Amino acid sequence: MFLLFPSTLLLLRWWVWDGCLPALAVQVYQAWLLFLYTSFALRENVLLVNGSDIRPWWIYHHYLAMLMALVSLTWEIKGQPDCSSKQRGVQLFLRWAIMQGIAMHLQNRYQRQRLRTRIALGKAKRMDVVAGETAGVEGQLLLLYPVLFVLQGFEAYVGVLLLQTAWHGLTSEWQVIVCGILLVVMAVGNFVNTVETLALKLRFKAKMKRTRHRQDPGQGGPDRLHQN
Repeated sequence: MFLLFPSTLLLLRWWVWDGCLPALAVQVYQAWLLFLYTSFALRENVLLVNGSDIRPWWIYHHYLAMLMALVSLTWEIKGQPDCSSKQRGVQLFLRWAIMQGIAMHLQNRYQRQRLRTRIALGKAKRMDVVAGETAGVEGQLLLLYPVLFVLQGFEAYVGVLLLQTAWHGLTSEWQVIVCGILLVVMAVGNFVNTVETLALKLRFKAKMKRTRHRQDPGQGGPDRLHQN
């Protein structure tokens, strides 16, 4: 749905709605986002209560996303004339939502594989979230992290663009300012937490390599003494 909903709106904008998004369609999408992020926040609070090691930022992020969806529901979607410039922020947000859908698909796929591995090794329970194991998924990580960083950069760009629109007097709606600030805050928070997660994985990988190196008998253990 993260891919289907915004993609459908953008396609219908050109094929059916003559380049102008109707207010009802956008508000239905924002209402769906509000429901979705509320569900995410409730689920993650349940996970936290049950002992999950989820980072607190992701719960705060969903609270901020809920607030932005709620504010967006009160945002007047202006139509003709000059619909393209009036709805530029909405169009950019929908493009960012498509990128977010791709990133969430990759992230969900990686996390499910990591969680299954950790459960099989007895290092995690079904209520846990993925944090440390990296072996066997380097290819996915090489794809996932660049996509996440591009997504976060574009999120900050959309937020700054909305703030510039309000600063230059192109719109007087307070929703533009609030959504711009929330997007920038979420982009910065997501970037910081992604970097911290990546650093944690790299430290864990280095620790595992050092452990294997010390346990390697070919580096001068009992086998080498036996050969002498």
